[in-house]
Amino acid sequence: MSQKIFVLDTSVLVHHEDSIHAFPDQKVIIPMVVLEEVDNLKTRSDSVGNSARYVNRFLDDLRSRGSLAEGVKLDNGQEIQVYTELAEEDLIPMLDVNADNKIIATALKLSKSIYNDIVLISRDINIRVKCDSLGLRSENYNKHKATIKRKGAYTGVSVLDLSPNDVDDFYVNGKVRLDDNYEPNEFLVLKGGQKSALACFKDGYAKKLNYASQKSFEIQGITPRNKEQMFALESLLDRDIHMTTISGKAGSGKTLMATAAALHMLNEGWYEKIIISRPVQSMSSDIGFLPGNKEEKMQPWIQPMVDNFKFLFKNGTHYFDIMVEKGVIEIEALSYIRGRSLPNIIMILDESQNITYNEAKAVITRMGDNSKLIMLGDLEQIDAPHLDSTTSGLGAIVEKFKDFDLSSHITLLKGERSPLADYAARIL
Repeated sequence: MSQKIFVLDTSVLVHHEDSIHAFPDQKVIIPMVVLEEVDNLKTRSDSVGNSARYVNRFLDDLRSRGSLAEGVKLDNGQEIQVYTELAEEDLIPMLDVNADNKIIATALKLSKSIYNDIVLISRDINIRVKCDSLGLRSENYNKHKATIKRKGAYTGVSVLDLSPNDVDDFYVNGKVRLDDNYEPNEFLVLKGGQKSALACFKDGYAKKLNYASQKSFEIQGITPRNKEQMFALESLLDRDIHMTTISGKAGSGKTLMATAAALHMLNEGWYEKIIISRPVQSMSSDIGFLPGNKEEKMQPWIQPMVDNFKFLFKNGTHYFDIMVEKGVIEIEALSYIRGRSLPNIIMILDESQNITYNEAKAVITRMGDNSKLIMLGDLEQIDAPHLDSTTSGLGAIVEKFKDFDLSSHITLLKGERSPLADYAARIL
């Protein structure tokens, strides 16, 4: 594949953190004026500021691998070069001397003097119009997180065709030996003719589910409505599984099942307390600073989990407040998680598709002896502007821990909240 030459505008670098290394096997040129603009944006407290700070750190790290003026190769085959050779005579006479026009002038100079086929990448419509007027190729940077699909991603479930006799043996013995290797704690749908069964892969066997196989299976009044929910509850209640990750679209029952299982395990005395947390990431414009202590500041963010707890308490909604006062349920902010050691607890981290890889690592490494971490999220509903389904902390953890025998993952496929919510989740 022939290498393409791209000149990046400031609007691209601050759109997503990953945009600076989103051009594998291609050459990326960053004009010096872009670095000046990025540096001026680093003090902002929003996603633009986050991206600006990331770009600065990333380029600083690259300096140890070579000269940015000459070009530095990344692991994905991309080359990044910072271009500084723009003189006053290179400026375009009919345009004012400002940052945007200097970027255009840099790309125009490179296209005439060094590279024949160069493209300026910008999210600024006016820049692209100017480029077209000057005979310079320009394109929009449109790597939107909503268009990214994780094809082939691990779902935690496989369908296995067996003979009818093997399925009969499974029902009699509670397990059947498998020749094929599956991931530890991977859930299986066994099919043999007109017969079928649900199982979990452990130690080379498809083993009978311990909980969900019971005819009148319910937890805190909650009964699974589909096989994926049965698998999720099985994983949540399995004390040999120390981390359960559950992904699924809105209304698939992630949070309700997690809170129901957590309350059940707490009541059984398996753990001492429940810690609930959620990344502070809004789906729309920020409402500003919130008054109060840590718990009061976190209240709007963890309200969806609180609603589920209170739903499970039926008419005794004040029980939740009492359990918080007694410290049996604790509300924690991710900002304060580093440095803690958390033994004998259940931690539910909701909306974990909005956490970074490093935040996920920080949470997991806090788990102490006899603790269980439950990570919930929807990789199609990422609100953090610098993340997508390939860089989300949840997505990374699912893939990296799928072969670990103390963890389990399940992807929920069906929406159970309402027909309207299910239809919206499928088409929007």
